[in-house]
Amino acid sequence: MPTSLGLLTDFAVDEPTQVTIDGDAYLVVRRSQSPDEVCVVRDRCPHAGLSLSRGPRGGYDNGVITCPWHNSSFDVCSGQNLDWTPGFAGLKAPTWSRRLIAMGKSPAPLTVLPASVRDGEVIVDG
Repeated sequence: MPTSLGLLTDFAVDEPTQVTIDGDAYLVVRRSQSPDEVCVVRDRCPHAGLSLSRGPRGGYDNGVITCPWHNSSFDVCSGQNLDWTPGFAGLKAPTWSRRLIAMGKSPAPLTVLPASVRDGEVIVDG
């Protein structure tokens, strides 16, 4: 069932905005490369389930969101993992420590919801 998240103009370009859908937190992102389109990802890093939008560091840059806790980075539209646990709280860790920081978990993608803009409204299908 389609769900409206609001007007496209409610979401700033290149600033992930947290929304709640069925009790779960998601991030809506309008990328500067295509500001008339949106990407919606779950606001949880698949590594430890912590928020991508709240934490000591992290952030969003040019289509990539970085976990503020373990520095894992993801493509915000596809959810693809680009770098798995390269550090802790924004600090780079030695290569040998990545397996320790990963806590035995394999690289995983973000949860992505199919989204579109219809008549100026951001709609999530699902």
